[in-house]
Amino acid sequence: MFGQVNISLLSFASYSREQLVMITDRLKPQLLRADDCLIKEGQICKSFYFVNSGAFRHYAIDDNGEEATLNLYIPGDWMFEYKSFLTQQPSQHILQATADSEVLGLHVQDFHELAKVADIFFRLGRIFEQAIQNQDFQHNRLTPEQKYELLLAAKPEVLQHFPLKHIASYLCMTPETLSRVRKKISS
Repeated sequence: MFGQVNISLLSFASYSREQLVMITDRLKPQLLRADDCLIKEGQICKSFYFVNSGAFRHYAIDDNGEEATLNLYIPGDWMFEYKSFLTQQPSQHILQATADSEVLGLHVQDFHELAKVADIFFRLGRIFEQAIQNQDFQHNRLTPEQKYELLLAAKPEVLQHFPLKHIASYLCMTPETLSRVRKKISS
């Protein structure tokens, strides 16, 4: 169960076997069915999560009821509702399973306890960087073609896990534009 998460943790720091066990002993597995919400709007995010299997969409609903995909997570990714987690205030966004999934959650209190044990556990903070780095598509001025090519280069597995409408929303384009871009790039 912890093979994939151990590989991820070792990318943040050179943890000893004992230190890895200290972390994994605190991870709480949680199974979700497709369409279950891990974090709902109005709920406080108290953990960060490793996607062991399945897929998740992080999204917001605007005043008109339109959904905007903020991030897409697949196995091997870390995720959390950033603003809610840091401020411990109710979330304005949703983290939803798009397939039957398993996550391993590390509660904020467990993170603080680990940090008290040894400085090396502060390296777990890199999880935050990994969990939010995927939002580059919303905050740049790349063309639709460049965004799609960046996605293909960085995380092509996303295409296997999500419908095109969610990928288009994530890339900040319409599904029609994404279809044109895909057709243009594949020819």
